[in-house]
Amino acid sequence: MHRRLGAEFVTDWNKNELYLNDAKEAIDSIKDMEVRGKVTSLQEDLFNHVKNRDTAKADKVFKELKVIAKTQTERLGKTTATVLNYYRFRGNGHRYREIERIEEIPAAKQYNFPAEPGETTEDRVELLLAMADWKEKEFQDRMKSEIVEPMNTASSIADLCKSYDIDSSSYVYDKFGTPVELKDPLFAFGGGAPNNILVKPRFGPPKGYQRALAKEKEGMKKMGDKWIGLRDLNRVTFELEDPLMLTLAYKALMKKYKVSGLKNKFEWVHTTTYKQPPDIHMDLDLGEGWLVEVQLMFASVLTVKKELHKFYDVVRAEKPQAILSPLFKVAQTIEAVKDEEIERMRKMMESAEVAHKMNQRRESGTASAWGEGAGERIKELEGKLAAWKTWAREALEKFEDSPEGGLIDDHFSSRLKKERVPITKKHFLSIKNDCYRPFL
Repeated sequence: MHRRLGAEFVTDWNKNELYLNDAKEAIDSIKDMEVRGKVTSLQEDLFNHVKNRDTAKADKVFKELKVIAKTQTERLGKTTATVLNYYRFRGNGHRYREIERIEEIPAAKQYNFPAEPGETTEDRVELLLAMADWKEKEFQDRMKSEIVEPMNTASSIADLCKSYDIDSSSYVYDKFGTPVELKDPLFAFGGGAPNNILVKPRFGPPKGYQRALAKEKEGMKKMGDKWIGLRDLNRVTFELEDPLMLTLAYKALMKKYKVSGLKNKFEWVHTTTYKQPPDIHMDLDLGEGWLVEVQLMFASVLTVKKELHKFYDVVRAEKPQAILSPLFKVAQTIEAVKDEEIERMRKMMESAEVAHKMNQRRESGTASAWGEGAGERIKELEGKLAAWKTWAREALEKFEDSPEGGLIDDHFSSRLKKERVPITKKHFLSIKNDCYRPFL
C-alpha cells in the first residue's frame, strides 16, 4: 500500500518551540494522579458492594467507572497526538521525516498446522500456544543479538547502516548538510548525555489460553468461521526515543527478516487524536512460516499506551466482577504525589521561560510571523511563570522561618489542596536550588 508523503514540518522556529512546549506539558500530564485516585477509591467501593452482594450499588459504581474510563480514553487519544509533536519537531525534523512514508504490507496467515479429523478450535489454539512456548527463547535471543545489540553498540550512523547493508546517504547529513550524530543528547532516553542505549526491548508475557481462544474466535467470526491463527503469541515492543533510530530499526528488520505484514499507524496528517497509540506494527517470519509480532514505538507514546490499557480494561468490562482488582498501585503516598507535582512545576517553569524569551524576540522584531493564537499562548505561559515565582518566594520564606523543617502549601493539585506536606530541609534545598534559583 502506497503512503502519501509525510506532513510538512513547521520551519518557523517559534512555532516549533510552541509545539514542543505543548508536547512536553502533554507528556507530563499522561498520568492524571487525581483521576487515578478517584478510580482506585471507586474500585474499592465496587469491591465492597460486590463482596456484600449489594447489586444495585455495585451497578451504580460500575457505570460511574465506565464514564470515567470513556473520558480518559478520549483525553489520552488527544494527548497522544500532542505528545507525538515532541518527536516530530525536535531538532529540525530531519530525524522524523521518513516515518510517515513507511509503506504498509498486507498481513499473511500464521503457520498452518495440518488439520486433523474432529480437531476443534480449542485444540488448535492449545497447539499454537505450545508452539509459541517452544519458540520464545529463539525469538528473544534473535531479537537481542540481531537488532538490539548491533544498534546499541554501533559507533556511528554509517557503521550501523553498514551492519545491515542499508544505504546511509540519506541519514549521515541533515537537509542543511550538517552531519547527523548517532547518539545525539537531544534524543537520548530521559534527556541529557547519551548512555549508549538507542533501543529497549519489551517482550510481551505469554498470552493466556482464554484470551488467545477468545481472540481467535473473534477473528474467525469476522472471516466467516475460517481459521486465522494468532500472529502475536511471540511479541516484542522496541521502545525508542530517537525518530531516526525508529526508521533504521524498521529498515534493519526489513533486511534481516521476511516481513509478512506491516501496519503504519502514524498518521501522515497532523491529526488531533488517536484511537490507538501510533507505531510501526510488523509481522516477521521467524522461520518455516512461524510469525511473530514486533512493534516500534516511541517511549512517551508507550507510556500513553500503558495508561490507556488501564482504562480499556474498564471500557471492555461487561460486569463489575471483571474490574474488582485495583488498576493502579494503591500505595501512592502524599510525598510521592508531591514529588510529581514539583517535577511538573519545574518543567512548566522552563516552558514559561522559553515563551518569555520568544516574546522578547517577537517584540524586538527578530521573530517571524506567529500562528493564530500564539500571542494568547505566550501570555498564558508568562502568567504561569509569574505564579511559579510567587509560589517559590512564599515557600522559601516559610522554610526560612523554620530552620529545621517546613510546611509548604500545595497549590497545584486539587487532591492535596488542603493538605500541608512536611518536607526535610535537604529536600527543600534541593528543590530550591534545582528549580527556583534561576527565577528568584
